[in-house]
Amino acid sequence: MLLLVLPAVVSAFAGPGRALSLLGLLVPVLAVASASDTRRHRRTAVALAVLCAATNAEGLARLTTLPRQIGPAAALLFLAYTTYLLLNGVLRSRQVTGDVIAGALASYLMIGLTWAIAYGLVETMAPGSINAAGGARVDLQTLVYFSYITLMTIGYGDVTPVSAVARVLAVFEGVIGMAFTTIILATLVAILLRQKGEE
Repeated sequence: MLLLVLPAVVSAFAGPGRALSLLGLLVPVLAVASASDTRRHRRTAVALAVLCAATNAEGLARLTTLPRQIGPAAALLFLAYTTYLLLNGVLRSRQVTGDVIAGALASYLMIGLTWAIAYGLVETMAPGSINAAGGARVDLQTLVYFSYITLMTIGYGDVTPVSAVARVLAVFEGVIGMAFTTIILATLVAILLRQKGEE
């Protein structure tokens, strides 16, 4: 559905950057709405989305004069909370279904996006913490790419962490990526296959 709405959002907000900022808020809120069973979680997610929109208003409407670190910090808090809720919903499921596997994959993707924002916050606070090959500018696209390459433990080496904080984040992301695929996803798929065999 979002793919059908995207062209209208891009034209309404004058460019893909602002549209992605808006969709970056909308997707986790929708994920929490479908995965969470309590109003408190939904209200907290919406409140964090509003805070994130307000502190990142420059990306949406060019209205804010807040310090540059506030927006990424709010986005990191918002994405970490929604990722936690989504993964918690997956792990608390009483029965493994295709939807639970899809929720686990969505959690995995949200982890990568959350880490990309964490790298962005580190880069905002200490420019030069992440290095791109050939001295290319490190932007959000580069950070998202670096995050998913690290999460999947591919590591091409064209984008590298330089500062100690960025390196620690990269190590933790790699460990989480390996643990997620080898423990959580593998266990869920094995349970699903066993359930299908018993049926």
